[in-house]
Amino acid sequence: MGLQRVGVLLLTLGLLLATLSAVAFGATAGGTDVACDDHEPSYSLVGVDSASLSVSYTDGCNTFSVQPLVTAGAGLIAAGLLIGGVGIGRQRLNRNAE
Repeated sequence: MGLQRVGVLLLTLGLLLATLSAVAFGATAGGTDVACDDHEPSYSLVGVDSASLSVSYTDGCNTFSVQPLVTAGAGLIAAGLLIGGVGIGRQRLNRNAE
C-alpha cells in the first residue's frame, strides 16, 4: 500500500475515532466549575501528558481536560496528513525524475 493510501487511512480512522468518542463520551473529560464575575475568557494550554494522552487547557478561570480518545484521534489525523504529504512529495519527485 502506498504512503498516500496509508495517510488517507490514518486520517479517516482519526476523524472517526475523534468524532465518535466526542459524541459518545463528550469532548472534555472534566473540568472545574468556578463562577468568575465579569470574566473575559483568555484560553491557554496548561499541560500535555503524552503517556495518558491528556491535554489540559484553561479559560483563565476554569481548567478543562480533553477526552483522551479525542486526543488520540487528533494524533492519527496529524500522522495521516504527514504520511500522506510525504507520499505526495515522493510521487512528484518520481514523476519529475522520469
